[in-house]
Amino acid sequence: MFGEGGWFSGEQLVLLGAVVQTMAMLFRHQVILRVTFITGAAIYIAFYLVVLPTPLWEAAFASLAMATATFYGLVVLLVSRSKLIIPGSLMDLYHTIGGMEPGEFRSLMRSAARRGVETTETLTHEGEVPEKLYFIESGGMWAEKNSQDFTLPPEVFIGEVAFLTGKPASATVRVAPGARLVEWDAATLKRRIQRNSRVRLALEARIAEDLAGKVTRAVNSET
Repeated sequence: MFGEGGWFSGEQLVLLGAVVQTMAMLFRHQVILRVTFITGAAIYIAFYLVVLPTPLWEAAFASLAMATATFYGLVVLLVSRSKLIIPGSLMDLYHTIGGMEPGEFRSLMRSAARRGVETTETLTHEGEVPEKLYFIESGGMWAEKNSQDFTLPPEVFIGEVAFLTGKPASATVRVAPGARLVEWDAATLKRRIQRNSRVRLALEARIAEDLAGKVTRAVNSET
């Protein structure tokens, strides 16, 4: 296969390995990138151990170490994208929140409390910075702003603007008995997502989507 009479000469094998690993750096898809890089490393290892008259063990082990680290990253990536890591009790919430990979959702839920509402609760007060971030799964909810009341649909975040900016809430929001919600202590969640940029970006993107939906509904209600 290699060398004289084989499919590739030693020079061609080195060139092939270089081309494959260079191509890996051009892919944005993380799975394809890693698989391609590992393939290139395998080609180099074959050259170091099979083609050369004297095996270059140090170079082969170096390529193997890089391939192993890349393979580990690939496994972690695939696991984070698998719904199997989500507990069955949270699967419905995962689909309700949406917009996140399973690993990001699971990390987000580590600092969350999921509960039902037994009596009318005030979640935010107009002009005050809320201490918590909420996601309302289901149930009745309404807001009071500038002495005017208006209802809100479920499956939205509450306190998200204050969470992102630190500014006071723009409205007083209350939920009715029977509602179900998820709550996070804002300070704890901020510390957690600062250590995990993927979760932070996923949460910010999901909140941005939520805000866009609220703006759209507000515009439609005025027309």
